[in-house]
Amino acid sequence: MDVAYTSAIAEVIEKLETGNPLPPLVPKNAWSNELTDELVASSLEDLFQGQSLKDKIYGDAIISGLLLWNDALNDSHDISQNLSNNTGSYWHGIMHRREPDYSNAKYWFGRVGTHPIFPFLRERAISIAKEIQNPSDALTQIAQTIETQEHWDAYQFIDWCQEAENDSSSDVTHFLQQVQAEEIKLLLAYSYRNAI
Repeated sequence: MDVAYTSAIAEVIEKLETGNPLPPLVPKNAWSNELTDELVASSLEDLFQGQSLKDKIYGDAIISGLLLWNDALNDSHDISQNLSNNTGSYWHGIMHRREPDYSNAKYWFGRVGTHPIFPFLRERAISIAKEIQNPSDALTQIAQTIETQEHWDAYQFIDWCQEAENDSSSDVTHFLQQVQAEEIKLLLAYSYRNAI
């Protein structure tokens, strides 16, 4: 899902990919307070640099997603709770999963239903798992579950994140962070394509 972002959005993504490439499952605070302030102060016109928006909800979803990647959960939530489509519910659900408020995350993923990025996310998760050398038994079991299920199971992913919450050093946690990073990137691309 490669997408040609505006230079303003691409610049933010580059900062995040360089400085916060694998956001924690449960962040303690924002990765960059300066970036949070920049994003909160940015208008859609600033970020989309004159491109006409066909859907403001998806435009706002970009800001919510960038804030979420920056681990600025409250600021992301301020936006995502007002996004009235299933992509807004998806951003809202990720925020609560990372908060962590797992039951609330499941509520919002219930509102997502089946999202168009799910097949791509499942494919990426399978690829990431295959690249890991000498996986633990727990990670092998997770990888087998993803591969044998026909569809991406967002609820199962929430459960895995909850189980890994207090074990930041395991290969399972690292894998979940990698998948979460892909999830954020895929959802940003989807939001962008639907915004313009």
